[in-house]
Amino acid sequence: MVTRRSTIWLVGFWAAAGWAQRPRPPGGRSRPGVGGPGPRSGSALERFSRMTPEQRRRILEQLPPERRKRIEEQLERYSSLSPEERERLREQLDRFRHLPPERQEAARRVFRRFSVLPEDRRRLLREEFVRLQELDPAERNFRLESEDFRNRYSPLEREILREYIQLLEPPK
Repeated sequence: MVTRRSTIWLVGFWAAAGWAQRPRPPGGRSRPGVGGPGPRSGSALERFSRMTPEQRRRILEQLPPERRKRIEEQLERYSSLSPEERERLREQLDRFRHLPPERQEAARRVFRRFSVLPEDRRRLLREEFVRLQELDPAERNFRLESEDFRNRYSPLEREILREYIQLLEPPK
């Protein structure tokens, strides 16, 4: 079962893949009714999940094999979510879309670095990230500076976790 906590990583995937952005035609101007306010708005994730299997297949065939496989896996995970979990994910995507562009790009960079780690290390980092999220700032800082934290994670992994935590903080 996919939990509320694991939806953070689904959002990260869609953000890193660029799917959480509003689609823009050549020239950079938004198409009316797509990605903006109103009844026709929605993320690419939502639109993709509403496509017929044939429409999805045609689009996926155009992608490089590795990216296609990742997207298919994520769509399968999205399909397995309960309606409540999907709504939470939509809300998180909406919050991501409303971040300033520099914070969106920072989130994508961090997630790209995270996504190249081996699966067992990604799992460990996801668990640590959830623990860090649940701590108040002083406890979180204590954890980040602890010897256990330094011994458990590589310098790259520690940096990824610190950067993710910074993304949670309100902009200054």
